Amino acid sequence: MRKFQRLLALVLVTALVLAVIGGVSAQDDKKVLRTDIGPSDVPTLDPAIATDSSSIQILEMTYIGVTFIDEASQVQPGLATDWTVTANDDGTTTYVFNLIHDVPWVKYNPESGAVEQVMDESGAVRVVTAHDFVYGWKRTIDPATAGDYAYLLAGAVAGGEAANSGEGSLDDVGVRAIDDYTLEVIAPNNWSFNPARFGLWMARPQPQWVIEEFAEFWIEPANFVSFGPFALKEWPRGESITIIKNPYWPGTDALPVPALDEVVFYVIDETVALARYEAGELDRTDTVAIAEIPRIQADPVLSQEFNLGNLECTYYAGFSVGIPPMDNVHLRRALSYAIDRQDIVENVTQGGQRPAEFFTNTGMNAAPLQEDYPGVGIGYDPDKAQEELALALADLGLADASELPPITVLYNTSSAHQAVYEAIQAMWADELGVQVELTNQEFATYLDQRPTFPIWRAGWCSDYPDAHNFLFDVFHSSSTNNDTGWSSEAFDALVEQAAAEPDLQARRDLYAQAESLLVSEEAAIAPIYFYASNELTKPYVERTFASGNQERFENWDINN
Repeated sequence: MRKFQRLLALVLVTALVLAVIGGVSAQDDKKVLRTDIGPSDVPTLDPAIATDSSSIQILEMTYIGVTFIDEASQVQPGLATDWTVTANDDGTTTYVFNLIHDVPWVKYNPESGAVEQVMDESGAVRVVTAHDFVYGWKRTIDPATAGDYAYLLAGAVAGGEAANSGEGSLDDVGVRAIDDYTLEVIAPNNWSFNPARFGLWMARPQPQWVIEEFAEFWIEPANFVSFGPFALKEWPRGESITIIKNPYWPGTDALPVPALDEVVFYVIDETVALARYEAGELDRTDTVAIAEIPRIQADPVLSQEFNLGNLECTYYAGFSVGIPPMDNVHLRRALSYAIDRQDIVENVTQGGQRPAEFFTNTGMNAAPLQEDYPGVGIGYDPDKAQEELALALADLGLADASELPPITVLYNTSSAHQAVYEAIQAMWADELGVQVELTNQEFATYLDQRPTFPIWRAGWCSDYPDAHNFLFDVFHSSSTNNDTGWSSEAFDALVEQAAAEPDLQARRDLYAQAESLLVSEEAAIAPIYFYASNELTKPYVERTFASGNQERFENWDINN
Protein backbone atom coordinates (compact mmCIF):
# COMPACT_ATOMS: atom_id res chain seq x y z
CA MET A 1 0.00 0.00 0.00
CA ARG A 2 1.30 3.43 -0.88
CA LYS A 3 2.28 5.55 2.14
CA PHE A 4 1.72 9.29 2.58
CA GLN A 5 4.14 9.77 5.50
CA ARG A 6 4.71 13.46 5.00
CA LEU A 7 0.97 14.18 5.26
CA LEU A 8 0.26 12.25 8.45
CA ALA A 9 0.88 15.23 10.65
CA LEU A 10 -1.53 17.41 8.74
CA VAL A 11 -4.90 16.07 9.73
CA LEU A 12 -7.06 18.45 7.75
CA VAL A 13 -4.96 18.10 4.64
CA THR A 14 -5.02 14.36 5.05
CA ALA A 15 -8.79 14.34 5.27
CA LEU A 16 -9.02 16.44 2.16
CA VAL A 17 -6.63 14.21 0.26
CA LEU A 18 -8.50 11.08 1.29
CA ALA A 19 -11.77 12.62 0.20
CA VAL A 20 -10.30 13.42 -3.19
CA ILE A 21 -8.82 9.95 -3.51
CA GLY A 22 -12.19 8.46 -2.61
CA GLY A 23 -13.81 10.46 -5.37
CA VAL A 24 -11.26 9.30 -7.90
CA SER A 25 -11.60 5.71 -6.79
CA ALA A 26 -15.35 5.80 -7.18
CA GLN A 27 -14.91 7.09 -10.71
CA ASP A 28 -12.19 4.56 -11.50
CA ASP A 29 -14.41 1.73 -10.30
CA LYS A 30 -16.91 2.45 -13.05
CA LYS A 31 -16.82 -0.16 -15.78
CA VAL A 32 -16.50 1.89 -18.94
CA LEU A 33 -15.89 0.05 -22.20
CA ARG A 34 -14.17 2.13 -24.89
CA THR A 35 -14.63 1.02 -28.48
CA ASP A 36 -15.19 2.43 -31.98
CA ILE A 37 -18.24 2.65 -34.24
CA GLY A 38 -16.64 3.55 -37.57
CA PRO A 39 -15.33 6.64 -39.32
CA SER A 40 -18.72 8.35 -39.71
CA ASP A 41 -21.22 9.62 -37.17
CA VAL A 42 -24.33 7.67 -36.26
CA PRO A 43 -26.96 8.93 -38.74
CA THR A 44 -30.05 8.63 -36.52
CA LEU A 45 -31.55 7.12 -33.38
CA ASP A 46 -35.11 7.07 -34.71
CA PRO A 47 -36.26 3.41 -34.91
CA ALA A 48 -38.63 4.25 -37.76
CA ILE A 49 -35.85 5.85 -39.83
CA ALA A 50 -32.68 3.87 -39.05
CA THR A 51 -31.18 1.69 -41.78
CA ASP A 52 -27.48 1.44 -40.97
CA SER A 53 -25.56 -0.83 -38.61
CA SER A 54 -24.21 1.92 -36.34
CA SER A 55 -27.64 3.43 -35.67
CA ILE A 56 -29.13 -0.02 -35.13
CA GLN A 57 -26.34 -0.96 -32.70
CA ILE A 58 -27.31 1.89 -30.38
CA LEU A 59 -31.01 1.13 -30.77
CA GLU A 60 -30.37 -2.51 -29.89
CA MET A 61 -29.03 -1.35 -26.52
CA THR A 62 -31.67 1.29 -25.76
CA TYR A 63 -34.87 -0.10 -27.29
CA ILE A 64 -36.19 -3.67 -27.07
CA GLY A 65 -38.90 -5.29 -29.19
CA VAL A 66 -41.30 -8.09 -28.32
CA THR A 67 -38.45 -10.40 -29.37
CA PHE A 68 -34.77 -9.98 -30.20
CA ILE A 69 -31.99 -11.91 -31.95
CA ASP A 70 -29.25 -13.16 -29.64
CA GLU A 71 -25.54 -13.67 -30.42
CA ALA A 72 -26.22 -17.12 -31.82
CA SER A 73 -28.88 -15.70 -34.18
CA GLN A 74 -31.69 -17.29 -32.20
CA VAL A 75 -35.02 -15.59 -31.51
CA GLN A 76 -35.46 -14.84 -27.80
CA PRO A 77 -38.21 -13.16 -25.76
CA GLY A 78 -37.59 -9.43 -25.49
CA LEU A 79 -40.18 -7.21 -23.87
CA ALA A 80 -42.65 -10.07 -24.30
CA THR A 81 -42.56 -12.84 -21.71
CA ASP A 82 -44.32 -15.24 -24.09
CA TRP A 83 -46.75 -15.35 -27.01
CA THR A 84 -49.41 -17.48 -28.62
CA VAL A 85 -49.93 -18.24 -32.30
CA THR A 86 -53.37 -18.91 -33.81
CA ALA A 87 -54.07 -19.80 -37.44
CA ASN A 88 -57.18 -18.08 -38.79
CA ASP A 89 -59.66 -19.41 -41.36
CA ASP A 90 -58.85 -16.60 -43.81
CA GLY A 91 -55.16 -17.58 -43.96
CA THR A 92 -53.96 -14.89 -41.59
CA THR A 93 -52.26 -15.66 -38.27
CA THR A 94 -52.87 -13.98 -34.93
CA TYR A 95 -49.96 -13.50 -32.52
CA VAL A 96 -50.68 -12.36 -28.96
CA PHE A 97 -47.68 -11.09 -26.98
CA ASN A 98 -47.76 -10.78 -23.20
CA LEU A 99 -45.50 -7.92 -22.15
CA ILE A 100 -43.34 -7.35 -19.08
CA HIS A 101 -45.11 -5.05 -16.65
CA ASP A 102 -43.88 -1.70 -15.31
CA VAL A 103 -40.78 -1.14 -17.46
CA PRO A 104 -40.26 2.65 -17.18
CA TRP A 105 -39.26 5.09 -19.87
CA VAL A 106 -36.00 6.73 -18.79
CA LYS A 107 -33.73 9.61 -19.72
CA TYR A 108 -30.22 10.61 -18.69
CA ASN A 109 -30.05 13.83 -16.67
CA PRO A 110 -26.66 15.55 -17.13
CA GLU A 111 -27.28 17.77 -14.10
CA SER A 112 -27.71 14.87 -11.71
CA GLY A 113 -25.40 12.58 -13.67
CA ALA A 114 -27.97 9.80 -13.43
CA VAL A 115 -30.52 7.95 -15.49
CA GLU A 116 -33.97 8.95 -14.26
CA GLN A 117 -37.49 7.68 -14.79
CA VAL A 118 -39.73 9.81 -17.01
CA MET A 119 -42.91 11.16 -15.42
CA ASP A 120 -46.21 12.07 -17.07
CA GLU A 121 -48.23 15.24 -16.49
CA SER A 122 -49.73 13.82 -13.31
CA GLY A 123 -46.37 12.92 -11.82
CA ALA A 124 -46.71 9.17 -12.40
CA VAL A 125 -43.91 7.13 -13.94
CA ARG A 126 -44.40 6.54 -17.67
CA VAL A 127 -44.11 2.82 -18.41
CA VAL A 128 -43.87 0.99 -21.72
CA THR A 129 -47.22 -0.40 -22.79
CA ALA A 130 -48.79 -2.17 -25.74
CA HIS A 131 -50.10 1.25 -26.82
CA ASP A 132 -46.49 2.41 -27.35
CA PHE A 133 -45.98 -0.57 -29.65
CA VAL A 134 -49.12 0.24 -31.62
CA TYR A 135 -48.05 3.86 -32.04
CA GLY A 136 -44.52 2.81 -33.03
CA TRP A 137 -45.65 0.24 -35.60
CA LYS A 138 -48.13 2.60 -37.22
CA ARG A 139 -45.66 5.50 -37.24
CA THR A 140 -43.09 3.29 -38.98
CA ILE A 141 -45.65 2.14 -41.56
CA ASP A 142 -47.07 5.64 -42.10
CA PRO A 143 -45.82 6.79 -45.55
CA ALA A 144 -45.40 10.30 -44.10
CA THR A 145 -42.57 8.99 -41.91
CA ALA A 146 -40.71 7.89 -45.05
CA GLY A 147 -38.70 5.17 -43.35
CA ASP A 148 -36.67 3.03 -45.73
CA TYR A 149 -37.42 -0.10 -43.68
CA ALA A 150 -41.17 0.55 -43.45
CA TYR A 151 -41.81 -1.98 -46.22
CA LEU A 152 -40.41 -4.80 -44.08
CA LEU A 153 -42.77 -4.18 -41.18
CA ALA A 154 -45.64 -3.32 -43.53
CA GLY A 155 -45.33 -6.71 -45.20
CA ALA A 156 -45.36 -8.49 -41.84
CA VAL A 157 -48.73 -7.23 -40.62
CA ALA A 158 -52.20 -7.37 -42.18
CA GLY A 159 -53.14 -4.09 -43.82
CA GLY A 160 -49.59 -2.82 -43.55
CA GLU A 161 -48.69 -2.73 -47.23
CA ALA A 162 -51.90 -0.92 -48.18
CA ALA A 163 -51.37 1.68 -45.47
CA ASN A 164 -47.70 2.14 -46.35
CA SER A 165 -48.52 2.67 -50.02
CA GLY A 166 -51.16 5.25 -49.14
CA GLU A 167 -53.92 3.09 -50.56
CA GLY A 168 -55.21 1.97 -47.17
CA SER A 169 -55.75 3.39 -43.71
CA LEU A 170 -53.46 3.09 -40.71
CA ASP A 171 -56.60 2.27 -38.73
CA ASP A 172 -56.81 -1.01 -40.62
CA VAL A 173 -53.27 -2.16 -39.79
CA GLY A 174 -53.49 -5.41 -37.85
CA VAL A 175 -51.86 -4.37 -34.59
CA ARG A 176 -53.76 -3.39 -31.45
CA ALA A 177 -53.45 -3.20 -27.68
CA ILE A 178 -55.83 -5.65 -26.03
CA ASP A 179 -54.86 -3.98 -22.76
CA ASP A 180 -51.78 -2.16 -21.44
CA TYR A 181 -49.65 -5.30 -21.42
CA THR A 182 -51.13 -7.44 -24.21
CA LEU A 183 -50.27 -6.79 -27.84
CA GLU A 184 -52.13 -8.46 -30.71
CA VAL A 185 -50.63 -8.70 -34.18
CA ILE A 186 -52.42 -10.15 -37.19
CA ALA A 187 -50.00 -11.32 -39.87
CA PRO A 188 -51.07 -11.99 -43.46
CA ASN A 189 -49.33 -15.36 -43.34
CA ASN A 190 -47.78 -17.91 -40.98
CA TRP A 191 -44.16 -17.65 -42.04
CA SER A 192 -41.73 -19.22 -39.60
CA PHE A 193 -39.61 -16.08 -39.26
CA ASN A 194 -42.49 -13.76 -38.28
CA PRO A 195 -41.57 -13.60 -34.55
CA ALA A 196 -38.06 -12.52 -35.54
CA ARG A 197 -39.39 -9.75 -37.77
CA PHE A 198 -41.77 -8.51 -35.07
CA GLY A 199 -38.79 -7.79 -32.82
CA LEU A 200 -36.73 -5.72 -35.27
CA TRP A 201 -35.78 -2.13 -34.45
CA MET A 202 -38.42 -0.52 -36.69
CA ALA A 203 -41.08 -2.49 -34.72
CA ARG A 204 -40.09 -1.14 -31.31
CA PRO A 205 -42.28 0.99 -29.01
CA GLN A 206 -41.94 4.70 -29.76
CA PRO A 207 -42.60 7.62 -27.36
CA GLN A 208 -45.53 9.46 -28.90
CA TRP A 209 -45.52 12.36 -26.44
CA VAL A 210 -41.85 13.17 -27.11
CA ILE A 211 -42.10 12.81 -30.88
CA GLU A 212 -45.16 15.06 -31.03
CA GLU A 213 -43.43 17.71 -28.93
CA PHE A 214 -39.99 17.75 -30.55
CA ALA A 215 -40.63 16.30 -34.05
CA GLU A 216 -37.32 15.31 -35.73
CA PHE A 217 -35.36 16.70 -32.77
CA TRP A 218 -36.73 14.07 -30.40
CA ILE A 219 -33.54 12.03 -30.87
CA GLU A 220 -31.33 14.78 -29.42
CA PRO A 221 -29.71 13.75 -26.10
CA ALA A 222 -31.71 16.40 -24.23
CA ASN A 223 -34.97 14.83 -25.46
CA PHE A 224 -34.17 11.16 -26.12
CA VAL A 225 -36.03 8.68 -23.94
CA SER A 226 -35.60 4.90 -23.96
CA PHE A 227 -36.21 1.87 -21.78
CA GLY A 228 -33.68 -0.87 -22.65
CA PRO A 229 -30.59 -2.08 -20.79
CA PHE A 230 -28.80 1.18 -21.60
CA ALA A 231 -29.79 4.83 -22.04
CA LEU A 232 -28.21 7.54 -24.18
CA LYS A 233 -25.77 9.64 -22.17
CA GLU A 234 -23.87 11.85 -24.62
CA TRP A 235 -23.68 12.37 -28.36
CA PRO A 236 -21.20 15.05 -29.44
CA ARG A 237 -21.72 14.82 -33.18
CA GLY A 238 -18.86 13.43 -35.19
CA GLU A 239 -16.82 12.56 -32.09
CA SER A 240 -18.48 9.83 -30.06
CA ILE A 241 -21.70 8.45 -28.67
CA THR A 242 -22.00 7.11 -25.12
CA ILE A 243 -24.61 4.81 -23.61
CA ILE A 244 -25.03 4.38 -19.87
CA LYS A 245 -26.46 1.54 -17.80
CA ASN A 246 -30.19 1.87 -17.16
CA PRO A 247 -30.71 1.00 -13.48
CA TYR A 248 -34.44 0.64 -14.08
CA TRP A 249 -34.14 -2.12 -16.67
CA PRO A 250 -35.58 -5.14 -14.81
CA GLY A 251 -33.43 -7.73 -16.55
CA THR A 252 -34.59 -11.05 -17.96
CA ASP A 253 -32.96 -14.42 -18.51
CA ALA A 254 -32.20 -13.42 -22.11
CA LEU A 255 -31.52 -9.71 -21.49
CA PRO A 256 -29.76 -9.26 -18.15
CA VAL A 257 -29.02 -6.05 -16.29
CA PRO A 258 -25.69 -4.86 -17.75
CA ALA A 259 -22.45 -5.32 -15.85
CA LEU A 260 -20.92 -2.41 -17.75
CA ASP A 261 -21.68 1.07 -16.49
CA GLU A 262 -21.02 2.79 -19.82
CA VAL A 263 -19.98 2.09 -23.38
CA VAL A 264 -18.24 4.85 -25.31
CA PHE A 265 -18.24 4.51 -29.11
CA TYR A 266 -15.67 6.74 -30.81
CA VAL A 267 -16.20 7.95 -34.37
CA ILE A 268 -12.78 7.08 -35.81
CA ASP A 269 -11.42 5.13 -38.75
CA GLU A 270 -9.65 1.79 -38.47
CA THR A 271 -6.14 3.26 -38.55
CA VAL A 272 -6.81 5.58 -35.63
CA ALA A 273 -8.72 2.86 -33.80
CA LEU A 274 -5.78 0.46 -33.96
CA ALA A 275 -3.32 3.11 -32.81
CA ARG A 276 -5.55 3.99 -29.87
CA TYR A 277 -6.07 0.33 -29.03
CA GLU A 278 -2.31 -0.30 -28.94
CA ALA A 279 -1.88 2.82 -26.80
CA GLY A 280 -4.38 1.43 -24.29
CA GLU A 281 -7.02 4.05 -25.11
CA LEU A 282 -9.53 1.52 -26.48
CA ASP A 283 -10.59 -1.74 -24.89
CA ARG A 284 -11.86 -3.23 -28.11
CA THR A 285 -11.96 -2.49 -31.83
CA ASP A 286 -13.80 -4.35 -34.55
CA THR A 287 -12.44 -2.32 -37.44
CA VAL A 288 -8.92 -3.66 -37.76
CA ALA A 289 -7.11 -2.12 -40.72
CA ILE A 290 -6.60 -4.92 -43.23
CA ALA A 291 -3.00 -3.95 -43.90
CA GLU A 292 -2.23 -4.53 -40.22
CA ILE A 293 -3.66 -8.04 -39.91
CA PRO A 294 -0.42 -9.91 -40.82
CA ARG A 295 1.52 -7.86 -38.24
CA ILE A 296 -1.15 -8.46 -35.60
CA GLN A 297 -1.19 -12.19 -36.22
CA ALA A 298 2.60 -12.31 -35.90
CA ASP A 299 2.72 -10.23 -32.72
CA PRO A 300 2.96 -12.40 -29.54
CA VAL A 301 0.62 -10.10 -27.56
CA LEU A 302 -1.81 -8.81 -30.19
CA SER A 303 -2.27 -12.26 -31.71
CA GLN A 304 -3.68 -13.47 -28.39
CA GLU A 305 -6.14 -10.57 -28.35
CA PHE A 306 -7.18 -11.02 -31.99
CA ASN A 307 -10.35 -12.90 -32.89
CA LEU A 308 -11.30 -14.06 -36.35
CA GLY A 309 -14.86 -15.22 -36.94
CA ASN A 310 -17.65 -15.29 -39.50
CA LEU A 311 -20.30 -12.60 -39.81
CA GLU A 312 -23.70 -12.98 -41.40
CA CYS A 313 -22.96 -10.27 -43.95
CA THR A 314 -22.21 -10.12 -47.69
CA TYR A 315 -20.00 -7.56 -49.43
CA TYR A 316 -21.03 -6.69 -52.97
CA ALA A 317 -20.93 -4.15 -55.78
CA GLY A 318 -24.27 -2.70 -56.78
CA PHE A 319 -25.01 -1.75 -60.38
CA SER A 320 -27.51 1.05 -61.09
CA VAL A 321 -29.22 -0.61 -64.01
CA GLY A 322 -30.92 2.59 -65.15
CA ILE A 323 -27.70 4.60 -65.49
CA PRO A 324 -25.70 4.14 -68.73
CA PRO A 325 -23.61 2.18 -69.41
CA MET A 326 -24.74 -0.05 -66.51
CA ASP A 327 -28.07 -0.49 -68.23
CA ASN A 328 -26.31 -3.07 -70.41
CA VAL A 329 -26.56 -6.55 -68.87
CA HIS A 330 -23.54 -7.85 -70.81
CA LEU A 331 -21.33 -5.13 -69.34
CA ARG A 332 -22.59 -5.92 -65.85
CA ARG A 333 -21.80 -9.59 -66.34
CA ALA A 334 -18.37 -8.79 -67.79
CA LEU A 335 -17.45 -6.66 -64.78
CA SER A 336 -18.64 -9.34 -62.34
CA TYR A 337 -16.79 -12.16 -64.11
CA ALA A 338 -13.61 -10.05 -64.09
CA ILE A 339 -13.48 -9.79 -60.28
CA ASP A 340 -11.00 -12.28 -58.83
CA ARG A 341 -12.71 -12.82 -55.50
CA GLN A 342 -10.15 -15.31 -54.23
CA ASP A 343 -7.36 -12.83 -54.86
CA ILE A 344 -9.24 -10.15 -52.94
CA VAL A 345 -9.75 -12.25 -49.81
CA GLU A 346 -6.22 -13.67 -49.89
CA ASN A 347 -4.22 -10.57 -50.77
CA VAL A 348 -6.38 -7.56 -49.94
CA THR A 349 -8.72 -8.21 -47.02
CA GLN A 350 -6.62 -11.07 -45.55
CA GLY A 351 -9.02 -11.54 -42.67
CA GLY A 352 -10.75 -14.86 -43.21
CA GLN A 353 -13.38 -13.63 -45.68
CA ARG A 354 -14.76 -16.17 -48.16
CA PRO A 355 -15.36 -15.56 -51.87
CA ALA A 356 -19.06 -15.11 -52.64
CA GLU A 357 -20.75 -16.32 -55.81
CA PHE A 358 -24.21 -15.88 -54.27
CA PHE A 359 -25.65 -12.90 -52.40
CA THR A 360 -27.30 -14.80 -49.54
CA ASN A 361 -24.91 -15.37 -46.67
CA THR A 362 -24.35 -19.05 -45.92
CA GLY A 363 -25.35 -18.63 -42.27
CA MET A 364 -29.00 -17.99 -43.15
CA ASN A 365 -31.76 -20.53 -42.75
CA ALA A 366 -32.67 -21.96 -46.20
CA ALA A 367 -29.63 -20.35 -47.79
CA PRO A 368 -28.53 -22.12 -51.00
CA LEU A 369 -24.91 -23.17 -50.57
CA GLN A 370 -22.57 -22.55 -53.48
CA GLU A 371 -21.17 -26.06 -53.41
CA ASP A 372 -24.66 -27.53 -53.75
CA TYR A 373 -25.48 -25.47 -56.85
CA PRO A 374 -22.31 -25.37 -58.98
CA GLY A 375 -22.49 -23.02 -61.93
CA VAL A 376 -25.57 -21.21 -60.64
CA GLY A 377 -23.74 -18.27 -59.07
CA ILE A 378 -21.08 -16.05 -60.59
CA GLY A 379 -17.34 -16.14 -60.00
CA TYR A 380 -14.04 -15.17 -61.57
CA ASP A 381 -13.91 -16.26 -65.22
CA PRO A 382 -11.70 -14.13 -67.53
CA ASP A 383 -12.89 -15.89 -70.69
CA LYS A 384 -16.55 -15.27 -69.95
CA ALA A 385 -15.68 -11.71 -68.98
CA GLN A 386 -14.19 -11.14 -72.43
CA GLU A 387 -17.17 -12.75 -74.16
CA GLU A 388 -19.63 -10.57 -72.29
CA LEU A 389 -17.56 -7.45 -72.91
CA ALA A 390 -17.59 -8.14 -76.67
CA LEU A 391 -21.39 -8.46 -76.57
CA ALA A 392 -21.67 -5.24 -74.58
CA LEU A 393 -19.49 -3.28 -76.98
CA ALA A 394 -21.51 -4.58 -79.92
CA ASP A 395 -24.76 -3.52 -78.24
CA LEU A 396 -23.34 -0.08 -77.54
CA GLY A 397 -21.83 0.37 -80.99
CA LEU A 398 -18.33 0.79 -79.62
CA ALA A 399 -15.10 -0.55 -81.05
CA ASP A 400 -13.15 -0.69 -77.82
CA ALA A 401 -13.63 -0.53 -74.05
CA SER A 402 -11.76 2.77 -74.01
CA GLU A 403 -14.79 4.31 -75.76
CA LEU A 404 -17.12 3.56 -72.85
CA PRO A 405 -18.62 6.64 -71.20
CA PRO A 406 -17.10 7.56 -67.81
CA ILE A 407 -17.92 5.11 -65.02
CA THR A 408 -17.62 6.27 -61.42
CA VAL A 409 -17.61 3.88 -58.46
CA LEU A 410 -18.77 5.18 -55.07
CA TYR A 411 -17.77 3.78 -51.68
CA ASN A 412 -18.19 5.11 -48.16
CA THR A 413 -15.00 6.56 -46.71
CA SER A 414 -12.80 3.77 -45.34
CA SER A 415 -9.26 2.60 -46.06
CA ALA A 416 -10.57 -0.97 -46.20
CA HIS A 417 -13.17 -0.18 -48.86
CA GLN A 418 -10.60 1.87 -50.72
CA ALA A 419 -8.19 -1.08 -50.82
CA VAL A 420 -10.87 -3.47 -52.10
CA TYR A 421 -12.06 -1.13 -54.83
CA GLU A 422 -8.58 -0.16 -55.93
CA ALA A 423 -7.96 -3.88 -56.45
CA ILE A 424 -11.22 -4.24 -58.42
CA GLN A 425 -10.38 -1.12 -60.42
CA ALA A 426 -7.09 -2.72 -61.42
CA MET A 427 -8.80 -6.02 -62.32
CA TRP A 428 -11.28 -4.28 -64.60
CA ALA A 429 -8.47 -2.38 -66.29
CA ASP A 430 -6.22 -5.43 -66.69
CA GLU A 431 -8.87 -7.99 -67.69
CA LEU A 432 -11.19 -5.78 -69.75
CA GLY A 433 -9.49 -2.49 -70.43
CA VAL A 434 -12.38 -0.79 -68.64
CA GLN A 435 -11.32 2.34 -66.77
CA VAL A 436 -13.31 3.49 -63.75
CA GLU A 437 -12.87 6.35 -61.32
CA LEU A 438 -13.23 5.89 -57.58
CA THR A 439 -14.84 8.40 -55.24
CA ASN A 440 -15.86 8.26 -51.60
CA GLN A 441 -18.33 10.01 -49.33
CA GLU A 442 -19.12 10.15 -45.63
CA PHE A 443 -21.45 7.32 -44.65
CA ALA A 444 -24.80 9.09 -44.36
CA THR A 445 -24.22 10.99 -47.62
CA TYR A 446 -23.11 7.82 -49.37
CA LEU A 447 -26.31 6.04 -48.33
CA ASP A 448 -28.40 8.79 -49.89
CA GLN A 449 -26.31 9.23 -53.01
CA ARG A 450 -25.36 5.74 -54.12
CA PRO A 451 -28.42 5.14 -56.37
CA THR A 452 -27.23 8.13 -58.46
CA PHE A 453 -23.85 6.49 -59.24
CA PRO A 454 -23.32 3.79 -61.90
CA ILE A 455 -21.54 1.42 -59.49
CA TRP A 456 -21.36 1.51 -55.70
CA ARG A 457 -19.98 -0.47 -52.84
CA ALA A 458 -22.52 -2.14 -50.53
CA GLY A 459 -22.83 -4.66 -47.77
CA TRP A 460 -25.84 -6.42 -46.28
CA CYS A 461 -25.94 -7.95 -42.82
CA SER A 462 -28.75 -10.11 -41.58
CA ASP A 463 -31.60 -8.48 -39.69
CA TYR A 464 -32.94 -11.93 -38.88
CA PRO A 465 -31.42 -15.31 -39.78
CA ASP A 466 -33.36 -16.34 -42.86
CA ALA A 467 -32.61 -16.20 -46.60
CA HIS A 468 -35.82 -14.18 -46.97
CA ASN A 469 -34.02 -11.26 -45.33
CA PHE A 470 -31.41 -11.21 -48.10
CA LEU A 471 -33.34 -11.94 -51.26
CA PHE A 472 -36.88 -10.72 -50.58
CA ASP A 473 -36.09 -7.87 -48.20
CA VAL A 474 -33.36 -6.37 -50.39
CA PHE A 475 -34.24 -7.16 -54.01
CA HIS A 476 -37.97 -7.78 -54.19
CA SER A 477 -39.54 -5.02 -56.28
CA SER A 478 -41.34 -3.69 -53.18
CA SER A 479 -38.09 -3.16 -51.26
CA THR A 480 -36.81 0.36 -50.66
CA ASN A 481 -33.40 -1.16 -49.89
CA ASN A 482 -32.99 -2.07 -53.55
CA ASP A 483 -30.84 0.80 -54.81
CA THR A 484 -30.00 -0.93 -58.10
CA GLY A 485 -33.29 0.03 -59.76
CA TRP A 486 -33.54 -3.57 -60.97
CA SER A 487 -36.77 -5.51 -60.68
CA SER A 488 -37.97 -8.82 -62.05
CA GLU A 489 -41.41 -10.39 -61.92
CA ALA A 490 -39.82 -13.82 -62.15
CA PHE A 491 -37.52 -13.04 -59.20
CA ASP A 492 -40.43 -11.67 -57.15
CA ALA A 493 -42.46 -14.81 -57.80
CA LEU A 494 -39.60 -17.09 -56.73
CA VAL A 495 -38.91 -15.35 -53.43
CA GLU A 496 -42.62 -15.04 -52.65
CA GLN A 497 -43.06 -18.76 -53.25
CA ALA A 498 -39.98 -19.59 -51.19
CA ALA A 499 -41.26 -17.62 -48.20
CA ALA A 500 -44.45 -19.68 -48.06
CA GLU A 501 -42.81 -23.04 -48.81
CA PRO A 502 -42.73 -25.29 -45.70
CA ASP A 503 -40.13 -27.73 -47.06
CA LEU A 504 -36.58 -26.54 -46.32
CA GLN A 505 -34.91 -28.10 -49.35
CA ALA A 506 -37.62 -26.79 -51.64
CA ARG A 507 -37.01 -23.31 -50.24
CA ARG A 508 -33.27 -23.62 -50.96
CA ASP A 509 -33.99 -24.67 -54.54
CA LEU A 510 -36.25 -21.67 -55.08
CA TYR A 511 -33.72 -19.29 -53.57
CA ALA A 512 -30.99 -20.78 -55.80
CA GLN A 513 -33.13 -19.97 -58.84
CA ALA A 514 -33.61 -16.44 -57.52
CA GLU A 515 -29.86 -16.08 -56.99
CA SER A 516 -29.25 -17.12 -60.58
CA LEU A 517 -31.50 -14.33 -61.82
CA LEU A 518 -29.99 -11.73 -59.49
CA VAL A 519 -26.26 -12.37 -59.85
CA SER A 520 -25.87 -14.29 -63.15
CA GLU A 521 -28.66 -13.84 -65.68
CA GLU A 522 -29.42 -10.20 -64.86
CA ALA A 523 -26.25 -9.39 -62.88
CA ALA A 524 -27.88 -6.59 -60.91
CA ILE A 525 -25.07 -6.93 -58.39
CA ALA A 526 -21.63 -8.54 -58.17
CA PRO A 527 -21.27 -10.49 -54.93
CA ILE A 528 -17.66 -10.30 -53.75
CA TYR A 529 -17.18 -11.96 -50.37
CA PHE A 530 -18.82 -13.14 -47.16
CA TYR A 531 -17.65 -11.06 -44.23
CA ALA A 532 -15.43 -12.14 -41.39
CA SER A 533 -15.09 -10.41 -38.04
CA ASN A 534 -11.61 -9.15 -37.21
CA GLU A 535 -11.57 -7.85 -33.67
CA LEU A 536 -9.08 -6.97 -30.98
CA THR A 537 -10.21 -7.17 -27.36
CA LYS A 538 -8.18 -6.54 -24.24
CA PRO A 539 -7.82 -9.61 -21.99
CA TYR A 540 -9.62 -7.93 -19.08
CA VAL A 541 -12.83 -7.68 -21.13
CA GLU A 542 -15.25 -10.57 -20.72
CA ARG A 543 -17.41 -10.68 -23.81
CA THR A 544 -19.58 -12.65 -26.18
CA PHE A 545 -19.21 -12.70 -29.96
CA ALA A 546 -22.25 -12.05 -32.14
CA SER A 547 -22.65 -13.80 -35.47
CA GLY A 548 -24.83 -10.93 -36.64
CA ASN A 549 -23.76 -7.32 -36.97
CA GLN A 550 -24.83 -6.03 -33.53
CA GLU A 551 -23.12 -6.93 -30.28
CA ARG A 552 -25.06 -7.55 -27.08
CA PHE A 553 -23.11 -5.33 -24.68
CA GLU A 554 -25.42 -6.16 -21.79
CA ASN A 555 -23.57 -9.50 -21.68
CA TRP A 556 -20.08 -7.96 -21.47
CA ASP A 557 -18.01 -7.16 -18.38
CA ILE A 558 -14.66 -5.64 -17.42
CA ASN A 559 -12.44 -7.21 -14.79
CA ASN A 560 -9.30 -5.12 -14.24
